[in-house]
Amino acid sequence: MSKKRKAKKKKKSTSSQWVVLLLLISGIGYLMNLYGCGGLSLREYNTPQYEGPTLTTHIDDLDMARTAKGCPSQIIRHTGHTLSYNNNLRLANWVGYELTAQETMGNVERTDWFDTDPKVKGTKVRHADYTHSGFDRGHLAPAADMKWSQQAMVESFYMSNICPQVHALNAGLWNTLENRVRTWAQRDSAIIVVCGPIVPQQHSTIGKNRVAVPSHYYKIIAAPYSTTPRGIAFIMPNEDIDNPLYTYAVTIDSVENTTGIDFLYNLPDSLENHIEQNIDLKLWQL
Repeated sequence: MSKKRKAKKKKKSTSSQWVVLLLLISGIGYLMNLYGCGGLSLREYNTPQYEGPTLTTHIDDLDMARTAKGCPSQIIRHTGHTLSYNNNLRLANWVGYELTAQETMGNVERTDWFDTDPKVKGTKVRHADYTHSGFDRGHLAPAADMKWSQQAMVESFYMSNICPQVHALNAGLWNTLENRVRTWAQRDSAIIVVCGPIVPQQHSTIGKNRVAVPSHYYKIIAAPYSTTPRGIAFIMPNEDIDNPLYTYAVTIDSVENTTGIDFLYNLPDSLENHIEQNIDLKLWQL
């Protein structure tokens, strides 16, 4: 009898261990989904295929965006990029441009000459506004994406294309993302890039002209001409971060909800919706 009781007890103990193990696994899975550690990996394989009409011709102004209603905005067109300038913040709301594979092969050298933007109406931010501020003069449209034109390079150093950026971010993960964008442009022949700052209502400023300091930065990338049209976006805090790039990936829709800006509105609706609602990390090699 005692042997039978021991055997029965042992079986019950093993069963309990399995229950505890399953609960632990379920709990870990719940936390991963709750905090975003795994939600995107599911989209890597579950993104639906696009079944609508594909683009057969080039569409102008895909890099344009609709600034949030009520937000100060002066649209300024330069050789290599277009921007919406917010004179209240002394920053661009967004900077957009198309980057082609051929443009990434340019050999124009950096000017490193930061200058006021002659097209800005109102207060013109100056190089000195950033001096001793503790922040880098961070490009929105990177100078390295403008190597195809001397004029585009010069205009990329206009202060309307610059934002206060923590050095560790500017030289770190943000730079990593910029390099990836050029790789994607080479692979997909042409991509659309729009990026900008996220400034909270309560924010600090730098310089005599009171340039707002963003809490985060966003960048959206779309490959509408690809045989597998796709889009991806990133939101990064303006601080020293060292997590893998994919951990900051979000849908373009998420950036629209956060900023109130409408991107890619010149695309056919079915294509726009597909690109903005889905992320496929595998297609972006993340």
